[in-house]
Amino acid sequence: PSANKSKHSIEFYIQNDCAHQISLAGDFNHWAQDVLLMQPGQNGVWKIEIPLLPAGKYHYKFFVDDKMWMEDISNPYREPDGFSGFNSILVIEN
Repeated sequence: PSANKSKHSIEFYIQNDCAHQISLAGDFNHWAQDVLLMQPGQNGVWKIEIPLLPAGKYHYKFFVDDKMWMEDISNPYREPDGFSGFNSILVIEN
């Protein structure tokens, strides 16, 4: 993810050529799987822009086609999710 402080937003991207729907879920939206729907773009790149979060550490994942959780493989920061997988980590600093 990339924070854009001038736009007060954060952009998330994921590459997936086969998905029909992808959402962003994390502790910043109580892991809601159907709220932050990503928009498909060219070459299988999905994108969403959300309002800038307050300073802190956030866990998140992508939810693909209402059945599969995926960590953000482009983000090297991660922690075990407690279910044999990983949550991606986003840190927002002041």
